[in-house]
Amino acid sequence: MAVVATDPDTDRTVALRKARFKVRLRRAAEACGYENLYQLGRVCGISKDSFKKYLSGTRLPNYECILRLSLVLGVPCDWLMGCDEGPMLRAVLKAREIDSAWKTKGSSMPRPPLERSCDDSHSRRETECEA
Repeated sequence: MAVVATDPDTDRTVALRKARFKVRLRRAAEACGYENLYQLGRVCGISKDSFKKYLSGTRLPNYECILRLSLVLGVPCDWLMGCDEGPMLRAVLKAREIDSAWKTKGSSMPRPPLERSCDDSHSRRETECEA
């Protein structure tokens, strides 16, 4: 019988990552207007069971799921995983505010063309967040 040693620091680190991820996933989804969070899972092609585990903080998604969530929500992968909360959340909320202002002004006004740079790949949320 093999004895498996566990590192308490690693266990705490993983638990902290799971907790941060679930909070940020909810914040970004709400900022994009997802009232039903499972709808976000469906849009990203994530099973309801897996998405439930992400929301409860019992499991972290694999890289592919993080990337899909990141693209749909318009936030960087590293932010979803716990890095630099302040500026990114403000940017997401500001983008939602701008979208609302355009909708309020009237749908007859033409929208300005979207210009994207090569390093602006995380901002692909124009149509996804409105779905």
